[in-house]
Amino acid sequence: MFGLDPERMICGAGSDEILALLCQAYAGRGDEVVHTEHGFALYRIGALANGASPVEVSERERVTDVDAILAACTERTRLVFVANPNNPTGTMIPEAELARLADGLPEQALLVIDGAYAEYVEGYDGGARLVETRENVVMTRTFSKLYGLGGMRVGWGYGPDHVIEVLGRIRAPFNLSTAALAAAEAAVRDTIWAEKCRAENTRLRAWLAEALAERGVPSDTSTANFILARFASRAEAEACDEFLKSEGLIVRRVAGYKLPNCLRITVGDESACRRVAHAVGRFIEGAR
Repeated sequence: MFGLDPERMICGAGSDEILALLCQAYAGRGDEVVHTEHGFALYRIGALANGASPVEVSERERVTDVDAILAACTERTRLVFVANPNNPTGTMIPEAELARLADGLPEQALLVIDGAYAEYVEGYDGGARLVETRENVVMTRTFSKLYGLGGMRVGWGYGPDHVIEVLGRIRAPFNLSTAALAAAEAAVRDTIWAEKCRAENTRLRAWLAEALAERGVPSDTSTANFILARFASRAEAEACDEFLKSEGLIVRRVAGYKLPNCLRITVGDESACRRVAHAVGRFIEGAR
């Protein structure tokens, strides 16, 4: 389906397992794992679980800063995690910046491109071309987002032969069920449905971002399936979350990602997006 070499792939119980395997294989006591300040929490957890030191790097206005990452790398750096698009910000950097990052890393370090939301970006391969032209890049992908199979736990990775061979040695032999594999194959072959979901997400993401901005709640340009709505303060964000809950709407607080004044709001169907925008508007009118 993707035109990639199957010998350089590995499957996992969600891409989380592959991220964990990378930490298990490459990060230990005395090593460093670099991640961005608003990056996926599992990067830090994976480093700590294996005795390595997580190194947090500042982003630039909630966007991955390649120069800051390169400046943070040392002779102890073993893994550099970059989610592109990022979660929970929804922002992303171009392939040229990812290539510059890969080329600038210390010799012993691997760049891990977490492409959990790659399917939402038209024409983006999640980093596959970089994997095929370099020996220090690994890409991870998942069926939990666009394909909606989060509960089935199916993910995959693509990397150099030497990395896939190492991960294969420590991977549990029965990490995916037959049912999960069958569901994943059916999902990835249903390209018409996937394209419809991508197109609807793109349309409604733009509509929701504009609708929230008109109500005084800005957001960065998102390339994922959610909007990171920014409020005036942490108190306002939390109060809005409580109001939305009272309306039967569940969004995500992201204070744990150092974004206390923000709420991550998933892009649903049109009726759901209109409900959210209307409810946020009612809250803002009452709060301000």
